[in-house]
Amino acid sequence: MSRVFFISDLHFGHKNLENLRGRSVEETDNLIINNWNNIITKRDVVYVLGDITMEKYSLLSFYLNQLKGDIRVIGGNHDDIQCCKELQRLNIPVMGCLEYKGFICTHIPIHPHELKGFYRGNIHGHIHDTSVDLGPDYINVTCEHINYIPITLEKIIEKKQIQHRIDIIFDLD
Repeated sequence: MSRVFFISDLHFGHKNLENLRGRSVEETDNLIINNWNNIITKRDVVYVLGDITMEKYSLLSFYLNQLKGDIRVIGGNHDDIQCCKELQRLNIPVMGCLEYKGFICTHIPIHPHELKGFYRGNIHGHIHDTSVDLGPDYINVTCEHINYIPITLEKIIEKKQIQHRIDIIFDLD
């Protein structure tokens, strides 16, 4: 049985995040890869909500070939055209946003006027600062916010204590 996970802002090979993350690039990259492969199976779907690397499309194959699961990407601000072309060459779907179980999944949080009345919430990345909380309708899955471990929708809802009942039957195809 497959499961669906979310994570954002992997920034593999990105040296400028060492101070933010409190560890070397190699340590962070290994932490993400190990955490990912400890919970993801080859049947699971993982939505990466942007910024796999820092415009280093030549690194994509090296890192993504180490990860289990069916990877799908929502483009981020650091996923330039070369990155998107390389992802497509690797047979990894790339999209601008995704509606999933009533949530809108994006890299950058959407404006509240685009959210209210249309979606149950916004699953997003982009904001690395863990002190920033946009409110209960915004679920940040940036690595720093989820301990560098891909997270399921159920855990997202539990984590944010959203009290809405899930009325949609999960389609696991």
